[in-house]
Amino acid sequence: MTTKVLKDSEVRAESFKPVSERRECVVGRKIDGEVQMRKPRRYALKPTEIKDLRKSSDGFPNPFRQGGVYHGAVQSLINLGIDKAHKFAEVKAEMKNVMSKFERQGTDAWSLFANRAPKKDAKCPKDLDGRIMQTITVLQRLGGNHKYGLKLAQLKSCIDVLAGKDDQPLYMLHTVFSDARYVKPTNDLKGHRRKVAKKATAKKVAKKKAPKKTVKKTAKPEAVEA
Repeated sequence: MTTKVLKDSEVRAESFKPVSERRECVVGRKIDGEVQMRKPRRYALKPTEIKDLRKSSDGFPNPFRQGGVYHGAVQSLINLGIDKAHKFAEVKAEMKNVMSKFERQGTDAWSLFANRAPKKDAKCPKDLDGRIMQTITVLQRLGGNHKYGLKLAQLKSCIDVLAGKDDQPLYMLHTVFSDARYVKPTNDLKGHRRKVAKKATAKKVAKKKAPKKTVKKTAKPEAVEA
């Protein structure tokens, strides 16, 4: 099966159309060995939307939908202070404060996010802290088919992940780029993963519990005089 590779500008133009009118032009996952095509998701802002955002905001404009986790992550960094590094605990607390104000599905947005069950097919299910960290790193993506950080880049900004004391993460909304083309998120902790203790196998446990064998030393027999 051959697929036409579209330019970013073509994919973006397609994503601006209503979902029902978009054609399948993005390569998705393989199912039974066959490449599945997908309709492009919208990750970009229109020029008019950028202008409206800047006009309607007193400070840095948040380009994401209110009540969503991406909005909560970005808004927490705005509230804590742009172009300043903040500890994970501070960002988490402010996200809770921001998202708790929005009603979603009979509860508030924070409770919905915090109490969400992990995916059944997840190989390494993440806890709440892990999902917050993943949300922020996802917002750094500017390549591939899923440019989650593109809206921030269009506003000449990005989220940086910096290494604090003992490699503890610090998060900063970086907004001093002169042009959207120069936006490049920093991740000092890329490739660092939180270590999870592995369960010992039954064989190893049995070996560990087995008592050590001791060799009894016997005295040599004394020589018998003839």
